[in-house]
Amino acid sequence: MPRKTFIADVTACEKKSFPRISGIQRGGDDGDVNFLFSPLSSGPPLELSALALDVSGYPKNNNWMLFARSSDLPKGVESALEDLASYTAGFTIFELLSTVSERLQKILATGSHADPFEIDDGSDVEMIDENSGEESDEQDWGDYSEEEEPGRNSTTTYRLSVQNAAQLNRRIKEDLRAVRFAGFKLGILSGLKADSRTSVVSISIQASKLGLSEEALQAWDLESHQYVVLLIRYSDGYKPFDTIIKEPAKSNDVAFRIGVSNKYKPTIIESLAAFADLSKNANKTANDQKLEHGQDDESSAGFSSLFISSSLNEFINDQFISLLKIRHGMGVGWDGAKRFFNLKQGRIGDEKAELPYEYFEESKTASALPDVIAADHIAENPSASLSFPLAAAQFSMRYLLRCTEFCLVCHDKIEEGFEALKPYVCNKPLCLYQYMSLGFGPSVEHEIITQPYVVDLLVSFCYTAAVNRRLREYPIGMSLHVPPVTTFQTSANAYRFGIPNPPTGAAVQTPSPITPMEVRYDVGRHEIIFPDTSGLLPVYKGDWVIMTIDGQSPVHHRVEDTSLYPTVKLSDVGVLQMSAGMVNLPTAAFVPDTPATTPPPVMPVAATMLKYDQSFDDLDEVGKAESIVMLLGTLPSIKELRSYLVHQGRSSEPKLTTWKERVSPAALGILRWIIASNRSCIVQVDVCPGQSQAEVAKAKIRLDQKCSNVNEHYVQFRFAQGAPDKEQRFLTALKSNQDNLDPKYPTLFAWHGSPLQNWHSIIRHGLDFKETLHGRAYGHGVYHAQDQNTSVGYAQPGVSSWPGSSLAITSAMSLNEIINCPQQFVSSNPYIVVQHIDWIQCRYLFVQTASDQAGSAQKRYEHNLFNASSALYVFVSKIHLADISSTTYPPVSPELEQDPQHTARTTLQKPVGIPQSAISVSRAFRANNTSDVIPKKIAKGNNPKKVKHSNTGSRLSLLETAMSDEEELEDIMFLFSDTEEPVEEGKGKAPTIAVIPSAPPKSQTSFVPGSLDQSSLPMLDAPSYATPSATLRLNRELQTILKVQKSTPLHELGWYIHAELVSNVYQWIVEFHSFEATLPLAKDMQVAGVSSIVLEIRFGKDFPHSPPFVRIIRPRFLPFMSGGGGHVTGGGAMCMELLTNSGWSAVSSIEGVLLQVRMAIMNLEPKPARLESSNKSHQRDYGTAEAMDAYIRACRAHGWEIPKDFQEFAGGSGLGY
Repeated sequence: MPRKTFIADVTACEKKSFPRISGIQRGGDDGDVNFLFSPLSSGPPLELSALALDVSGYPKNNNWMLFARSSDLPKGVESALEDLASYTAGFTIFELLSTVSERLQKILATGSHADPFEIDDGSDVEMIDENSGEESDEQDWGDYSEEEEPGRNSTTTYRLSVQNAAQLNRRIKEDLRAVRFAGFKLGILSGLKADSRTSVVSISIQASKLGLSEEALQAWDLESHQYVVLLIRYSDGYKPFDTIIKEPAKSNDVAFRIGVSNKYKPTIIESLAAFADLSKNANKTANDQKLEHGQDDESSAGFSSLFISSSLNEFINDQFISLLKIRHGMGVGWDGAKRFFNLKQGRIGDEKAELPYEYFEESKTASALPDVIAADHIAENPSASLSFPLAAAQFSMRYLLRCTEFCLVCHDKIEEGFEALKPYVCNKPLCLYQYMSLGFGPSVEHEIITQPYVVDLLVSFCYTAAVNRRLREYPIGMSLHVPPVTTFQTSANAYRFGIPNPPTGAAVQTPSPITPMEVRYDVGRHEIIFPDTSGLLPVYKGDWVIMTIDGQSPVHHRVEDTSLYPTVKLSDVGVLQMSAGMVNLPTAAFVPDTPATTPPPVMPVAATMLKYDQSFDDLDEVGKAESIVMLLGTLPSIKELRSYLVHQGRSSEPKLTTWKERVSPAALGILRWIIASNRSCIVQVDVCPGQSQAEVAKAKIRLDQKCSNVNEHYVQFRFAQGAPDKEQRFLTALKSNQDNLDPKYPTLFAWHGSPLQNWHSIIRHGLDFKETLHGRAYGHGVYHAQDQNTSVGYAQPGVSSWPGSSLAITSAMSLNEIINCPQQFVSSNPYIVVQHIDWIQCRYLFVQTASDQAGSAQKRYEHNLFNASSALYVFVSKIHLADISSTTYPPVSPELEQDPQHTARTTLQKPVGIPQSAISVSRAFRANNTSDVIPKKIAKGNNPKKVKHSNTGSRLSLLETAMSDEEELEDIMFLFSDTEEPVEEGKGKAPTIAVIPSAPPKSQTSFVPGSLDQSSLPMLDAPSYATPSATLRLNRELQTILKVQKSTPLHELGWYIHAELVSNVYQWIVEFHSFEATLPLAKDMQVAGVSSIVLEIRFGKDFPHSPPFVRIIRPRFLPFMSGGGGHVTGGGAMCMELLTNSGWSAVSSIEGVLLQVRMAIMNLEPKPARLESSNKSHQRDYGTAEAMDAYIRACRAHGWEIPKDFQEFAGGSGLGY
């Protein structure tokens, strides 16, 4: 109930901490909440109240009223409370208090407006303006004053002089035009007028235009059709660039949020929700929210957080304006401004030459960005009026695309040479701690639910690396508390198989002597009895301990209750640590001995206890490796973790932290580190051992990208590494070597094998040749072989993997694409040795499994490819198991033709079949590519130079910007005021304007949409035959129809669907209206006072393979036998072959159906349609049964085939519905 929810939320808020808010309690009135706000300055706290105006509709349908109970309020507080009340409708009390706290802190923040420069940390830097002696030509917008006119809302507008308002309005449009002409899409969400107190604007760019590879899009959880959106909110009136530069950074009431949307702009509700609470949904991506809510709201834009929105929002809100002020004052670039900001140098004079050269040096990667992002509005317009929104958009998108170069916490540049496909943190321990604790990393729960076998792969790699002491880095700074190391599970195996001996000083260490605490242990009751009660309590609730009884395996428990000390209650479920020798043990291995296997002693027995009280950071490297092996051995399998999360997700947000008795915080911390530190993109393209068909159907497995002719004991994954621009560098290398390439075979493929213990580091740091593990008889570089059997030897099969793994990996190797220039390799025989890292792109990861199921039930299909007449390939799946006989798989991509002289072969001694979809970049360079896109060779010395970004050269004309299918006309029209004249080309600062769209015409019909009375209609519930796929298809059809309806004038369209009347997508109510006045039907309707013809469309279970049933509900038409026409039967059904199996086509659109039915009714041959009665009081409805009978009679009369499911349309009689 809403009221109970409201009371519960207020009670919860009383215990929750909000910045500078205290004393939260319910007031005397229903819906009243009282609280105190403590200003930053000294003085008594402010007594404030929030009143829920409709508790019965809380939170969605409730509005808030905010007011102060204190007198003598600081300036701006009262108006701020009134302003907040105008856009907090639908907020929960948590969101409301967070928003009040944030807004009042900004209103009451101290800061001098006279100081033109202020760094956010409080340090002042005096900037000397070179033109300080000259009179400034910047526009003074005048002082704002609140509107006091009676009847006008003073909370949302300002009053300015007519001249200042006109000037500010022009400046707003100038600034936003600059954004649109720079190549971004613009969404006007709220305000953005001179008298608007609060304004919200969205600036977006489609993901497909960011220059990211397919692998980067997958790694970042982006779809190419989606938009990356920057939201900017002005909370205290619009402020142009020059005003923002003058004010201290902290005093600017400008906030930013960045996210992803299915449309170019979110809705105003989504936008305000994004600003309501910075931490709300901070680490939830679009897919996380889909998992929670089941499906997207079709009416929304689907705005959600990016995978790094938390980090990016914090960075932009905290530092962007300060960096902007540094750039403007010192003339440096973004990188130089960040260096200055970090070093916090003192006062800088007017001699810019005094700054070191490094401050003016920009990153080389910036030049590889797409033009719209690489353009620098500030540098290109040093003397012109600058657009603050455009500067913010370029900065935000630039940082997003370069996010892998920076630490996600401190935002400092990560060391040179570091490359990753996903962003991470620097090597500062504090950054890693904040990265994990503040939720900047990926959601572990989301990864386990959506990609369980990829997580299994990552954990297996880490486990094997730790067992063999091959980890390069450790989870330092996460405050992990682990048990003391008392035994060794790792060994010197890391130094076998040709791996060099450990360096001097790295001799095997012995653990420090640890004396476990001796206790009595009641196995049946899971209780510890401590013998000595004189000291401090040895354990606390929530601690983890290891219990060991002589002769039995140690068991890990969580402490549940210490209130009866010296008796301490442990968790009922103990965790038995698995070791490498316990691979593929049954599930019972995850729990300690049960009474069914080992009856517990009657009395407590002697045992020892070790507590998780050792700081992981204090251990040496051997101790760290031992702890990781031990903790991973206590984890449930990924399959068990996923089952727990899926079950939990049915009633609440899935969180592993709630599985307290099974997963220790230390083990969960290691798991989070493993997933978060993976900086490669790994996508499953194969069916894995133990994977059910139901999982295959639901998972995002790209079976169409699987390689063929590969031994069935290998499981395949798509594999990509390097920075987001690594693919672009590979393309650049292809172009630079184009003269030396065979146009038919510009690249070749080869295998790279490496011991299993190395892959944890490879997927994080990439392929390199920093270490010599197998000798380098053929030179320095990355070694490859074209025979997989050769790489199998270097992969060293037989190394045991993580005991909880479903994959049970024994070896791994990658299949890489290499630029086909063997003459430039270090060596091409017998091994391919490539010294240029940019010439190598990892494409696939092959892992060999030891599961008994691999090679039988898991390999459920064979690929049979044949060349059809259309030159496309068709995928035929031969199912081996009956339970998946109905499964359909996506078509396999055509396979690549390899260079005959350099052909990669599998262990089956067959050429590996590589789908063309895996090589989208180099495919365009192949002379026989199926897309017929053959690049023109660029002659040496004639390479086109990169066009310098300029303010005019890169602009789009207004005609070009207005051609977007999705963009709303209002957003384009906003950029030009009613009185603003377009400037001719070559004159003034305005861009060339080819066409100015005219305002939409006024309605030319008397029809009033939405006036139909729903209570008079035969509304139906969803039919019993409804299926998810059919429902999805009909939803799509409905949205298409509504989109057409929205974009077409009513009098031109002639039909109308009221979306609110479609509560069941299997039944649509449609109105035909606005007929030509000369039609007899239109004349009858006018006399009878009928504004529309009401029709019903019902869809069957076989739609779109069978036609919908279309009938008229009202008014009744004159029957054909009585002189009527219009193809309307005597029962109201339509007499049209199109609506029968004889004339229906599955590709028919509903829009086309509506058009043809309307034309049939308007048809004058053989007779025009007429109403049965022109008397207003004699209008009657048709019944469903008579319409169905008339339809059947018409079909039989004309010999048309009746749909097989037609009788199920009898919804009113309970048949089918």
